[in-house]
Amino acid sequence: MGKYYYLIAGLADISLDDSKAPASVESLREELYEALDAADRKVMDMLLLENDCRNLLSALSEISALSAVSARNSSLFSEEQLQDLIACVKTQEQCPAGIPQFMYNFVQEYQDESWRDKAAFAEDRLWSLFYEYAMNSKNEFVRSWYEFNLDLNNILSAMTARKYNLDAQKVIVGSNATAQALRTSGARDWGLSQEVDFFDEVMRLLEEDDLSQRERKTDLIRWHWLEEHTFFDYFTVERLFSYMVRLGMVERWTTLDKEKGQQLFRKLIGELKAQTSVPAEFR
Repeated sequence: MGKYYYLIAGLADISLDDSKAPASVESLREELYEALDAADRKVMDMLLLENDCRNLLSALSEISALSAVSARNSSLFSEEQLQDLIACVKTQEQCPAGIPQFMYNFVQEYQDESWRDKAAFAEDRLWSLFYEYAMNSKNEFVRSWYEFNLDLNNILSAMTARKYNLDAQKVIVGSNATAQALRTSGARDWGLSQEVDFFDEVMRLLEEDDLSQRERKTDLIRWHWLEEHTFFDYFTVERLFSYMVRLGMVERWTTLDKEKGQQLFRKLIGELKAQTSVPAEFR
């Protein structure tokens, strides 16, 4: 792992309240990749792989609207490579070199007509596989970051399901300890208030009626986690990873107006309500 003294020292200070991002994620990514060594490039590649997952959903189904809206330009794999992956699955060839096996496995499952047309289920399944992959990264910080996000997203989903009298088992992703507790525990806090150090912060989000503000406060939880977990990583790739994620938040909030944010989250809740059955793969 390299040390990036001058690169990190030159990064502009950012805040989630900034009215304008000091640089675009795309332009900074290009600058960073020129300076990173091969091992650290693989760490940063995890952020691009998130986009590949979104792009794969879009390639498989035009009804994955939420994924298409969220997709950014940069990715590890081209559209042609993703189409090649899909073709290899259809012809029962091996996974193309360089593409993670979990993406190949997902496309295989997607061919099952029993659930492939259920966009929300497909999206949940792919992210479940992605988190499992990311949480096996060789980099401890990356493993922790994605497990934190998995737990945060699952707790929010379980709270939303409870609020609207839905079955939480249908919206929980992954199979770690937190996910299992959310699926099986009948306790008010699912037995997690003493296990998850940010649980009380997430509970307070329920007091916020404005969905756009609730999402902003959720991003603040992520922001503070990144700052806390890179506090002593002064000139490392972990600090660069953290900065890129936070810059993405600033960029998103400076381009997403309140009305669009409300529409997006109402759509999310609508999809939760529409889920009346779930395939065995998600249980």
